[in-house]
Amino acid sequence: MRPRPPALVSSLLLLLLLFAVPRHAAAAGGDGGGMVRVDGTRFVAGDGDRTVYLSGFNAYWLMEMASDPSRRGGVVSAFRQAAAHGLNLARTWAFSDGGDRPLQSSPGVYHEDMFQGLDFVIAEARRHGIYLLLCLTNNFDDFGGKRQYVQWAREDVAAGAAAHNLTSADDFFNSTLVKSYYKNHVKTVLTRVNTVTGVAYKDDPAIFGWELMNEPRCGAEPTGALVQAWVEEMAPYLKTIDAAHLVTAGLEGFYGDGAHESKELNPWGIYYGTNFVATHQAAGIDFATIHLYPDVWLWGSTADQQARFFRNWTASHVSDTERHLRKPLLVTEYGKFLWEEGGENATSATQRRDRFLGMVLDAIYESASRGGPLVGGAFWQLLLDGDGMDALKDGYQIVLPEDARAATIISDHSEKMAELSKQVAAEAGRRWSRKIGSFVSWDDQFLHCLVLRYM
Repeated sequence: MRPRPPALVSSLLLLLLLFAVPRHAAAAGGDGGGMVRVDGTRFVAGDGDRTVYLSGFNAYWLMEMASDPSRRGGVVSAFRQAAAHGLNLARTWAFSDGGDRPLQSSPGVYHEDMFQGLDFVIAEARRHGIYLLLCLTNNFDDFGGKRQYVQWAREDVAAGAAAHNLTSADDFFNSTLVKSYYKNHVKTVLTRVNTVTGVAYKDDPAIFGWELMNEPRCGAEPTGALVQAWVEEMAPYLKTIDAAHLVTAGLEGFYGDGAHESKELNPWGIYYGTNFVATHQAAGIDFATIHLYPDVWLWGSTADQQARFFRNWTASHVSDTERHLRKPLLVTEYGKFLWEEGGENATSATQRRDRFLGMVLDAIYESASRGGPLVGGAFWQLLLDGDGMDALKDGYQIVLPEDARAATIISDHSEKMAELSKQVAAEAGRRWSRKIGSFVSWDDQFLHCLVLRYM
């Protein structure tokens, strides 16, 4: 049925108004809501596709601390300090496999106190406006990791001879039984309903994304094929449970033997069992990651050699991500060890650490500000002053209230990244305004005639 003339005019005017609203306008002044998504080499959020830049930190200990209700104030303090310095991403563990304080004490057996600790962490992150990148297991023995999974399989009487033939922690990547344990953990975590918020993890926008493993490596197949196959199986599996959140493999950035790989850029030019380009091209992998530890990776090298490695490593991964992946890139760990123990040397060590922080953050900002793929990072690691955390000091710790210079560098960078997000939103608004202005001026006479015709 043909609408009456006033209704048609109203519809036309409404359509014009809808076209005239900049897509970024609603998101520019707030968090935009909804899950973070990928748009080319950008992270975006909200109905207006607000560009998200990330200034973050690592704090693997959050779940364990929060599992003790009497210590939850420390978790609140960590998020409060982070938010006060403009940080908007926390990378932390969503696993603790076996050991004294397990989340999962044996395959499929979970400790509710630890899970409630993780519930609290997610709720507090959301309350403080900080995204969480949750890691699902470890390549190394700390907190269990792949070696614990293989040990569980060896101890599984029902598994028979196949399980008893597992001889290496790297069997984690190809044992059908071990992979079934890991898949069950993925499903258990993703479908967990938070006891604080009532929201299932897979539906919670406070979670930025999932990391399949912390720093996967494989000595059994150093060129990267075994880890490649494992990621190609696990990333799509995770997506069948949670298609909304982002997923990454957890790589350090080491090159392998595939196409477009640059093994000669690896520390000491050797293989570590991963492919940077090929693995990040796998189905279900939404963004790429690298880590940065030049002083440890190039043990015994000079400061100039480490600085040259840093420049080459960063530039190569930015270029490869831009050319071959067309996805966002994050430095999900970076740090410089405070080698000296005390005295005047401790001051110089801190200064070198702070210079390194500045170098990394400048590289991130340079890429982000020109529209490049490197759009964020997370330093290793945030600790609190007091609260029994001395045992967690590993030489990389940054205690924001005590490390004034580092805190200023981090805070200034966070502010620049937030301002960049506003600039991108404003420029998008101006582009829409120009388009609408052009449309209205070109069609002024037509619209005038159209209105007169139907009135």
